[in-house]
Amino acid sequence: MFSMQLVSSRGGQSLAREDRRIGRVRAYEPSDAAAVLAINAENVPAVGEMDEEKLAFFARTATFFVVAENTNDVPLGFLIGLDNDAAAGYTSPNYAHFTAKYAAELAYVDRVAVTESAQGQGLGPAMYNAFEAWAIGFGKGVLAAEVNTIPDNPHSHHFHQTFGFTETGRGRPYGPDEEVAYYEKVLRRA
Repeated sequence: MFSMQLVSSRGGQSLAREDRRIGRVRAYEPSDAAAVLAINAENVPAVGEMDEEKLAFFARTATFFVVAENTNDVPLGFLIGLDNDAAAGYTSPNYAHFTAKYAAELAYVDRVAVTESAQGQGLGPAMYNAFEAWAIGFGKGVLAAEVNTIPDNPHSHHFHQTFGFTETGRGRPYGPDEEVAYYEKVLRRA
């Protein structure tokens, strides 16, 4: 199982917990760009496509952007999180769905991806736990994410349900050939 400590992400909170057997979750750095793009590409269509321009946008605007790495400092996954103020100009209809509903309460997972070889090792939960801790520390009340239903992503549905999320609706923000389930998790404040 992967455990972590957060190394700093935006907001000045300490973000690093380390399990020396597997690695750590730490803040994204520009030197991670090629690995993050490769991990993202490996996970399409479970996550949306991302090019260098979109990655640069997230690097500038994401409230929370972490990379999970192994003990050799090789990135194995990443999570990009936004709040309602983070991404002015971000045109994702899924992000718009949640920002309209929650305003200042929102902590939104735009995307999370893990290499196929590292799946099942606890990286997803480690990154989600880190984002949840960040969100609680900054007074957010809801974690939100969407999961594809067309094409279906049963692994992600199971993950979100196991992690305490509830499906709150469905939408077709990109037309009739794609559908997402909206998931939310109410946070307990410290």
